[in-house]
Amino acid sequence: MSSRHHLVIVTGANRGFGASIAHSYVKHSGASSVSFVLVGRDKQGLDTVLSELKHSVNTSNNHVAVKGTVVANVDLADISILDDSLARIHAAAAQLRTEAAQSNSAITKSVLFNNAGSLGDLGKTTKEVTWQDARRYFDFNVVSFVGLSSTFLKETQAAFPNDQYPQHQTVIVNISSLLAVQPFSNWGLYATGKAARDRLLGVVALEEKENNVKTLNYAPGPLDNMMQADVRRTLGDKEQLEIYEDMHQKGSLVAMDDSSRKLVLLLEKDEFASGGHIDFYDE
Repeated sequence: MSSRHHLVIVTGANRGFGASIAHSYVKHSGASSVSFVLVGRDKQGLDTVLSELKHSVNTSNNHVAVKGTVVANVDLADISILDDSLARIHAAAAQLRTEAAQSNSAITKSVLFNNAGSLGDLGKTTKEVTWQDARRYFDFNVVSFVGLSSTFLKETQAAFPNDQYPQHQTVIVNISSLLAVQPFSNWGLYATGKAARDRLLGVVALEEKENNVKTLNYAPGPLDNMMQADVRRTLGDKEQLEIYEDMHQKGSLVAMDDSSRKLVLLLEKDEFASGGHIDFYDE
């Protein structure tokens, strides 16, 4: 079987679902080699995740070559340094591409997981949200998302022009939410941001369909993680709050590794419609 060397960028990779995605990718992607660019704010957390990824391969029967680099102290909410942040991320990817070429281990697939994001103030209804709130929220959750996705496409296609590398595949994944397609009280900014991200990748799917590019909006379900704990602590809608509290107490929140495994297997099977929205609970 020919080498399947994947270059994988994960934002918000220092903990939580981002770290879980990276671990599941090693286990379930079908790649023979994975070169990671792990992006986040916390260097120690990123270094730990990368070390764990390498260690997990060395201590299992999963014969995947894992290498990578971390891009730390990245705050995608700070638009004043977004150009620098994007340049650092893609310089790291370029270095891994160069190393792959030098070792005659050609990269066959490039994947961007847009995982970084925030909740917004769930204590507010829309009439209480100011335009300043919206500006801060969308800078992080939409503007930086557009910048990262656009730059990833340009850099990847420059490195692997379709006429020279027809077998190379490019994939952009948006970590979405049910809120992108169904409204709930108190989630105005979050729902709007997720819907915008979904629609953008729908557009990209149409624009890039001749360039071996696919996009996926994946809603991971109500995850048992720190963000869900923040939801239960701050959500102003009492009816929803009771539902989440009940799920937490009954242990019915979604385990991060279960959801990230489903996501990676979706990518590995490659049967999803580009630009579509798939939920963890979908068959």
